[in-house]
Amino acid sequence: MAEKKKELELKRVVMVKAIVTEAFKQNLVKELERAVKNLEMQAEKIEEQSKSYFETLKQKGMMQRASSFKQQLEDERSRQVAAKSDLMLKIEDANKLQIDTEFVQGPLEGPVNVAIGDNLYKKIGGAEIIVKDGVIQEIRGV
Repeated sequence: MAEKKKELELKRVVMVKAIVTEAFKQNLVKELERAVKNLEMQAEKIEEQSKSYFETLKQKGMMQRASSFKQQLEDERSRQVAAKSDLMLKIEDANKLQIDTEFVQGPLEGPVNVAIGDNLYKKIGGAEIIVKDGVIQEIRGV
């Protein structure tokens, strides 16, 4: 009777890269602009809610809590300003992308089977999927 081959399924990171097209650039910029608008809407909402909460704390004479809340609000404003600034830089970078270059979209996890005798580093490392306008053009490192 033949011995069953021992195999194990592992997860590996597969990098997704997009070939830059005009449509890709436009979609990327739109998504980033949408993220900026969402951030601005969140900031407005927080400001509105914070004003009434801060006034309530002051009216109740809870000055220490009001002071602490004010500091938290300032920290949140700083965080949102930094996030918006980061998004604006990404929009600038997206507009500068060269057509037909590769843009790293991000990682995905995918399964890979390994067995005795396999080179583990080759099996789990360096896999990439190259897409153009959402269509897979190439799979590298498999």
